[in-house]
Amino acid sequence: MRIPRKHITSQREVLQRLFSIKYIHYRDRYKNIDSTNFQICTKVDFKAIEQDAAHENIRETWGRLKHENIVTYEFTSRSKSQYFIDDNENVYRLSNHWGAVASCEWTREGEGQLAMSVFDSGDWEIGVANLKDFVIFRRQFDRRRDMVLNPEWVEKIKKLIPTSEKLTELKFSPDFKDRPAKDKQFIGENYGMFKKELSYLENVV
Repeated sequence: MRIPRKHITSQREVLQRLFSIKYIHYRDRYKNIDSTNFQICTKVDFKAIEQDAAHENIRETWGRLKHENIVTYEFTSRSKSQYFIDDNENVYRLSNHWGAVASCEWTREGEGQLAMSVFDSGDWEIGVANLKDFVIFRRQFDRRRDMVLNPEWVEKIKKLIPTSEKLTELKFSPDFKDRPAKDKQFIGENYGMFKKELSYLENVV
């Protein structure tokens, strides 16, 4: 089977140039803040909610708030902070850390540890903020965890699928083992490069 070296080489150069546009910041792609993504790259100051009665502990206050409101969405984060959103799009948060929270900056009455290198774990407290008050937040230096695949990269990389399929055909053809070493190396290196990059498309919805 003939190896289209010139075509593969030119497509590999395209693949390498696309590296520079592979990722964009999450908020460059998703500019609207809603109940599904308010916890990603946002900034807001929560209003404090205190225990309502002397005999009520913070967990009981949390349970009462959930009972008194119509809960439309709730979840618990990996750091064990708890959240729920009511039908008026108020976001309630029960947490023992405020300020720098993952990719966000969430203070409570203006208070919170803003240094990313410090995890300030204190008393469990409740805060509430409306979704309309959340704004986009980006740190001075973008972090890898805040980046997502660029739709432009996705569309352009799809055009390289035929080349990847050709390399797969060459790699697993019956005569591959009988090819000269330089041919095996050319096919193998390019096969690996294309397969690795195109594998990212498997996670694209």
